[in-house]
Amino acid sequence: MKARTFFLCALSAVLLAALPGWAQDIPAGDDTWNSVGGGSTTVTLSSADWKALCGVTVADTTVSLVGQNIPGLGTADTVVTRLDAASFGAGNTANVKIQLKQLSLVSDASHPCSPLTIRVTQDVSQSTGLMTITRTSSAGGTFTAKVPVAAVIEAVDGSGTVKGTTYVSGVLGDDSTSPWAYGTFTGVATMAGVRNQHKAVARTSPWTPGIDPITHQPIRVCRRGNKILPAIHCYQPPPPCPIVKQPSPQPIGDATGVKAVAVDQACTVGTQQ
Repeated sequence: MKARTFFLCALSAVLLAALPGWAQDIPAGDDTWNSVGGGSTTVTLSSADWKALCGVTVADTTVSLVGQNIPGLGTADTVVTRLDAASFGAGNTANVKIQLKQLSLVSDASHPCSPLTIRVTQDVSQSTGLMTITRTSSAGGTFTAKVPVAAVIEAVDGSGTVKGTTYVSGVLGDDSTSPWAYGTFTGVATMAGVRNQHKAVARTSPWTPGIDPITHQPIRVCRRGNKILPAIHCYQPPPPCPIVKQPSPQPIGDATGVKAVAVDQACTVGTQQ
């Protein structure tokens, strides 16, 4: 009987070791993202907003935005923090509080205040929202989230001088469920930033949102919301590109919205299991 009990305990240990992800909870922490431009990320500003930004009188108008990298975070332009650990216990769903931590967007198309650049950053105070994380297999699962956003919107000239400011707020929610994966992936930026400018960045958290758990490829996540008027924010995980240089971001004096981080090869996602 003792031998049989020992055998069963040993077998259980082997099975658990074979499925490390399935037994693994997700600690609280920060998620970094690259926002997608070209009309995928937009905000509609009211006539009063445009008047405050640059003194023009126009109807409600939508402006296209793109991410501008946050210093120390590679190409990342958005940071959302998970305030709670996701503890699955005997189930496969966990709800955690989330909060916008950093936001850095600029206009990438013409708008009523052109040639000024529209710049969007986080306001000082942010409300908390809710993320629901579902584990579907030992490889990962899906999540949905509703993120309250309080933003400062500025019209900036080529020298970086702010010409006008307005404030907007609302809640952005997922169109549908988005994937996440267990494992360590190269190139997904962490709050530690770029540790070596000539090597891909490694993430050590067991949670990697926006990565398909089967293919390990990045998936675009889009959230929609209303701040009375519509807004869309689409983004992907930062890519695993070796960083060639990371200059301090300079004010963008035109509407191109080019990121200030350069890379020397195409971006793909690899896994280190």
